Amino acid sequence: MTWDARQRAMLAEMGFRLPAVSRAVAPEPEPEVEPEPIVVAAPPPAIVRVVVPAPAPAPALPSGFAGLDLPALREAVSACRGCGLCEQRRNAVFGAGALQSAQWLVVSDPADEADDAAGEPFSGEAGRLLDRMLAAAGQSRAGEGASAFVTPIVKCRPPRGRAPQPAELDACEAVLARQAELLQPRLVLALGLQAARRLVGPDAAGEPLGRLRGQVHRWRDLPLVVTYHPAYLLRSPADKAGAWDDLCLARETSKT
Repeated sequence: MTWDARQRAMLAEMGFRLPAVSRAVAPEPEPEVEPEPIVVAAPPPAIVRVVVPAPAPAPALPSGFAGLDLPALREAVSACRGCGLCEQRRNAVFGAGALQSAQWLVVSDPADEADDAAGEPFSGEAGRLLDRMLAAAGQSRAGEGASAFVTPIVKCRPPRGRAPQPAELDACEAVLARQAELLQPRLVLALGLQAARRLVGPDAAGEPLGRLRGQVHRWRDLPLVVTYHPAYLLRSPADKAGAWDDLCLARETSKT
């Protein structure tokens, strides 16, 4: 596969190292220090396959969350005892980012131990990679110009990092739905297999992440794109190129 100069710059920003372009003389050694984030033009589309089924009516929200604004919803989540995860959490992880209209709602696999301690999503190295990924797609979760809101699929960390159980996912579904209703995003980006399977729905049961990528799904009448979790990309940097394709798909989809 080949990339033009713009694509190579974007992949470098995400930390994906490409082989040097062959020249008549040996290329200079690649610096060991990761390059600082750069601002580049909008990435080109990389849509491979788009599947947009007919939208289904979104289910009604439980009355306990339906009338709350974001600050009140955050307080309700902090005090929530809707499932057993509340018994061992240190802090509920409500989410962070755009506080009004968000272009993207980014939904991740459950919080890790550092996020549970901080009460904020993506507080460590995976968060720094996520910020570079969002910047590559023209999005941000911080500052006055924040355009993305990031939140885990369940708001309390399951013990020992296990996958959330169906009842736990059900308990948090109404919170996520209310977040989407308040933020009115143009697109939902799912990070990781657990978030992807839940948001895609029953058809995704047992499917690997690779089978769910490269498509535009629907969740509550919103376009949904699936990609790798940043923590996984830190362990498997070769898949950053695939994440780049997913971000291009998400960017192009959110424009329509």
